[in-house]
Amino acid sequence: MNDKWRGVGCILLSLMFLMCVFSLLLMVGASGAPSDNQLIRSVDGYSEQSAQGQQLPNDSRIQILDRRFNDIEIRQGQEIYTAYCGVCHGIDGQGQFPEAPLLPDSTGRIGAPPHDDTGHSWHHSDEILIRYVQEGGFSDLTRFYPMPPFQDILTDEQTLLVIAYIKTMWTGEQRVMQRELTEEERRLFSD
Repeated sequence: MNDKWRGVGCILLSLMFLMCVFSLLLMVGASGAPSDNQLIRSVDGYSEQSAQGQQLPNDSRIQILDRRFNDIEIRQGQEIYTAYCGVCHGIDGQGQFPEAPLLPDSTGRIGAPPHDDTGHSWHHSDEILIRYVQEGGFSDLTRFYPMPPFQDILTDEQTLLVIAYIKTMWTGEQRVMQRELTEEERRLFSD
């Protein structure tokens, strides 16, 4: 009887070991795959799907005003973002204070906002985003940390490249909504 249970115990231990190895392989495989926020999406001929699996229209791709951006330009934007923006807005766009991005700190001010899909950058039109980068933050400095102007540091082209990269941090649905906002604003103020 004792040998019978010992044999069952060995089988159970072997199964548990195999399950652990299988689980470990799954975790390693999942961690090796880039997340949506780490992935710079291909924008030429790329057809993106929404979280619900629905096909998104082509305007979910990276576009600023009437210009579409390719992978090389987006990588250039990432390099510029890392060098100039990441120190305040977070390398991955998570904001200056990722644990509480919209709450004031001990000084009573709110830090640089997140630019990823949890932030509000996508609520602004292309023109406003360009102005923020070039002219700096134009909000109440007693409540917010100031954003310096970059018009004397970045060229107009570099500004666009940074914004194009920031847009890769948003969901396809957010890009579509931001594009519609930009187009609506252009229609309202085109006269």
